[in-house]
Amino acid sequence: MKSIFLIPTLLLTVASLFAGTATSMNNANNGNPDEPTFQDFLAQFPKASLPYTFDAEALQSDLENRGTAPKAKRLEWEYYQFLPMLEESARFSRMPVYPEPVVSFETKENYAVVYNTGRTFTKNYKSYHIAVFDKAGNHLATHFIAGVNPMTLTAATINDDLRASIQAYQLNWAKSYEENGADGNVINSITPAGKQMLELTTGGMVEQVNWASNTPTEYSASATASVK
Repeated sequence: MKSIFLIPTLLLTVASLFAGTATSMNNANNGNPDEPTFQDFLAQFPKASLPYTFDAEALQSDLENRGTAPKAKRLEWEYYQFLPMLEESARFSRMPVYPEPVVSFETKENYAVVYNTGRTFTKNYKSYHIAVFDKAGNHLATHFIAGVNPMTLTAATINDDLRASIQAYQLNWAKSYEENGADGNVINSITPAGKQMLELTTGGMVEQVNWASNTPTEYSASATASVK
């Protein structure tokens, strides 16, 4: 009789171990089936491989092609809980924040997602942030990584080790942008302004950084830049 109960008991033990592992990997939603899991959140972002580059020419094209950009997919509100930077974004601007999922990455030790905090009337302006998590779904850091507005452009390459090589540029318009705006105006050139090497797995949450306000420097281990 003893052997009759041994196998079912062993199978139940193994099943329990697998269930526990699956729950941990999916960052269970506190027992609430209506709440999304961390894996549900990751699924909102197209997967990409590293290294990944935000190209200066592409960002400039985004700015110049006003009104022609297709409507971007917005991240649904139930996933905002995984991006603590969004609350800071709301404080930074009176305009509503509409995060747009861009890409996700997976390394041996981390997950990372890139999103754009777009505003309704400035869809040609870009403000890309990267949020980094450990494999259990715990948020580690969020950084402004790249973007473009009428005054500055920030290009970047995210390396395999989740470090970013960042290059800022000043935009040189044919006519003063402050006086003439964008209509009938063109960007004559862009001027390298500042550069940094940024560790993405650590650090505080910064809404936006103007590396172009710095004098050009060699890459450093950490970014010291003025905040807008």
